[in-house]
Amino acid sequence: MTNGFQAERIDTTSKWYDLFQKGVELGTWNVEKLFEEVGFEEDREIWASLEPGERTQLRYLLSGFLDGEFAVGEDASHHLQRIMGAPCFDDNEEMEMYMTMFTLTEHKHTQFLDVYMHEVMGERDTFAEQNPKRGGARIPIVQATGLGEVYDRQGQLTARAAHSQDPVDIAKALTVYHMIVEGLLARGGFYSINKLSRNAPLPLLNHGFKFISTDEGRHITHGVEALSELIEKERAGEPDFQGVSQAIVDVLYENVGSVADFGYMFTDAVDDPLEIEFDDLLMRVGRLIDGQFNETLDLDVDHHRIIGIVADRHRECLETDIDAELREYRERYERQRGVAADGGGDRD
Repeated sequence: MTNGFQAERIDTTSKWYDLFQKGVELGTWNVEKLFEEVGFEEDREIWASLEPGERTQLRYLLSGFLDGEFAVGEDASHHLQRIMGAPCFDDNEEMEMYMTMFTLTEHKHTQFLDVYMHEVMGERDTFAEQNPKRGGARIPIVQATGLGEVYDRQGQLTARAAHSQDPVDIAKALTVYHMIVEGLLARGGFYSINKLSRNAPLPLLNHGFKFISTDEGRHITHGVEALSELIEKERAGEPDFQGVSQAIVDVLYENVGSVADFGYMFTDAVDDPLEIEFDDLLMRVGRLIDGQFNETLDLDVDHHRIIGIVADRHRECLETDIDAELREYRERYERQRGVAADGGGDRD
């Protein structure tokens, strides 16, 4: 909390001011200094010692994080700042202040993961040059699984909400951004990183994810608080806010199958050599759904419907040849890359 300071234009007792100050204190870790202090050498040695299947599993997981951090960083820069200035948030100056720290940390997460994957893993499969405005094509494993769908919806919903500034549109955008991508996907990913560290103890990666996890905790708090404000106004009977709660639940139903899809594809689909275990991951995400949506936001999520959606998607996963899907995207990207590189010639 604050130290009792007061100001003329800023409410220093606001929860948003408190989040801003925590971002100043905790979110300004320096990625390049971390690289210098910990170094890449030990991680490179451990990476080289892993079996091919273990490297594939770790690469898939980090690829999901890399594309996700890039997507949320872009949407924070382009859309969330405008959303936080919407009339439904009562011109909250402190909320807009917090967004400056929020956007900075999102871009730092991209910085850490992009450099790490290149320097440690020798990543050459991101196809980043194909569309510079959007940071390149989706990484094949992301496009071949549910993650590409989630990130695309996030971009569409945040853009719509920034334009309309309608409370229901904003509820949808914040749900997919904070509650799905950061609340379920990222936290499920942190759980997986912690589990695989027993079999692949990569010190630099683990150091970086400790900082990233702390940052994301504040981001989820931001989303929960903002959605709580919208729900409170809906329950108070304000006409413009009617439909907020249903919109939040609908977005969860729309995206939870994609979350399960990616979880399966980086665990059981690659035989889970690092022992992350798909069933454990599903249980973890199920508890997160209950905690975030039912307990914290006091909504009524239908668990039977969630289980049905996940089960249906799981059956689709079992019928999917993920290796064939990946080959298709890589071949397509390589053709596009050849055109982009030299006007039509092949690229070595």
